[in-house]
Amino acid sequence: MPKGAKELIDALNEDISYELAAIIQYMWHHVMASGVESPAIIDRFRLVAMDEMRHAEMLAERIDLLGGVPTTELAAIQVGGDLKKMIRDDIAGEELAVRLYKQHIKLADGLDDPISRRMLEDILADEERHLHDWETVLERS
Repeated sequence: MPKGAKELIDALNEDISYELAAIIQYMWHHVMASGVESPAIIDRFRLVAMDEMRHAEMLAERIDLLGGVPTTELAAIQVGGDLKKMIRDDIAGEELAVRLYKQHIKLADGLDDPISRRMLEDILADEERHLHDWETVLERS
């Protein structure tokens, strides 16, 4: 196991726990929003869940390559309420993801792990896009 890998594996596992929770949260929002007048918003929940699934897979593969075991533990999941509450919950989740990924990018950079750093930067870009999209949806609703 490379120097500092344990600390990075722990950070990546933290990311996975939030990604797994986000997958479930977005899928439940997709199901619970089925009565909403906007099919585009309903579909957006599903599409973002698929992005989060891809992120979890990338993180798990990197953890495995670093000699760790990907977690199966979930972070807290927020479901229920009206559409605006669902979107606010998703915005809060994306804000947290952005903060964590920025911290973990610095960690990977400090450990001289450019592969993990680039992967995390790619995921961060997706999370920032999700955050912007949900903020825009909330402003318009």
